[in-house]
Amino acid sequence: MKILISHLPKHNWWGHGTPIYKNNPAMKQGMVPNQELVEIEMYMMTQLFNRLPFEVVEINFPNFLDKHNKEDRQHDFVFVRDLFVSNQNGRVIISKFSEKARQVESDIMEIMLDSMGYETIRIPDTINATAEGGEFYYCSGKKILFSGVCRNNVKGAEWVAQEFNVNELVIMKSNVFHLDTIFTPVINKDNELAAMIACTALMEKDSIINLKSFAKRLSVELVEVDPEDSIGTGNQLGEFAVNCCPLPGYLIGPTRFRSLKVNQLLKELDVMHITVPTTQFRLSGGAVHCLTNEL
Repeated sequence: MKILISHLPKHNWWGHGTPIYKNNPAMKQGMVPNQELVEIEMYMMTQLFNRLPFEVVEINFPNFLDKHNKEDRQHDFVFVRDLFVSNQNGRVIISKFSEKARQVESDIMEIMLDSMGYETIRIPDTINATAEGGEFYYCSGKKILFSGVCRNNVKGAEWVAQEFNVNELVIMKSNVFHLDTIFTPVINKDNELAAMIACTALMEKDSIINLKSFAKRLSVELVEVDPEDSIGTGNQLGEFAVNCCPLPGYLIGPTRFRSLKVNQLLKELDVMHITVPTTQFRLSGGAVHCLTNEL
C-alpha cells in the first residue's frame, strides 16, 4: 500500500481567507489560517507517515490551482482524500463533486494519476451520481465500502461499490458534508476490520440502526462518541478526532479521543493510535484522513 500526500501551495494556504462550502460548519468566510502552523503541521504529518512501514508518495501542488490572482486559487487540493477513491490495488475512481467549485481539483488529480500508471475511472455524466472521496472508507481486507450520503448520493455510492465489486456497502446518512468527519473504521494488523468509531448523534436514525446491525452481524465493536470527537455542531466546532487514516495496525489521527472507551478498545486490539496536530486544516473542515489517500 502507498500513501499519497500533497505538498503545500507556494502561496499561503488560503492566505486570502477560506471560502464557504455547503454543509461544512467548520468553514468561516474569510478565515485566514496561521501560515507558520500550517507549514509545521504539514511537515510533522509528512515526516510521521514517512516513518511508518508504508511507502509515501509526495506530489507537488499544481501551479494551475495556485494562481497569482487570489480569487482563482483552489487551495483545498491539499485534501487529496476528497479527489478520488482507491481500491488500493491500482484502480482509482475520480470524484464527481456535488460541490462544483472543487471538480477542477479532481480533474487535475486524474492527469497526475494517469501519468503515474494508475487505472483511473470516471463516473459517467449520463447518470445522476455524485461521489466524493471524503465520503468513503474502503476496507480492502473483506472488501467493505463505507459511504456517507450528504455530498455523495446513493446512486454514486452504489456505482463505486459496483466498480470495486465490494462484498458489502454500508451507507450512513447525515447532514455532515463528509463521512470522515463523523466516522472511522479501525483496521487490525491482519488488514481486517476490527472496530468502528462513530458519532451516531449526527446520523439519521435508520443509518444508526443499520450500522449497529452490521456491527452485530460481523461481531465488530461499534464505539459511539460525542460530537466533540467529530466535526462538532454549528455552535461548537469539534476536535475531528475521528478524522483518521486507518492502516493495518495503526490509526493515525489529529488528536486523542475524549472517549476513554475508544482508547481502551484500541489498546485491546493492539492498534497503535498516533496523533499529529492539524489545527489549521480543521479551519477548512479537514484533518489527517483528508490530507492522505491510499494508492
